[in-house]
Amino acid sequence: SNQKGMIFMLKILLIPNTDRFLEKVNSCSGDVVLHLPDQSTCSLKNDRIAAQMLRMMDVNKNGLTLSLTNPSDYSIMLDYMVNAA
Repeated sequence: SNQKGMIFMLKILLIPNTDRFLEKVNSCSGDVVLHLPDQSTCSLKNDRIAAQMLRMMDVNKNGLTLSLTNPSDYSIMLDYMVNAA
């Protein structure tokens, strides 16, 4: 299967522990892109300000929309979502 150029999007509705979530983000081999309400995006992996912003957001209100640039990172995020509760 040709997955080149595919973007995997996730919606995360609950982040009980932001530090643990960001550890998962940093363990991803590709980039983890945060989609903001104003339609802009930022890298949670390469942009320290984005990570700080995430700490201040009320994620549980609207959830987060993320894109993964590497399909193999999907399992890392899925593991976080399954075990976060």
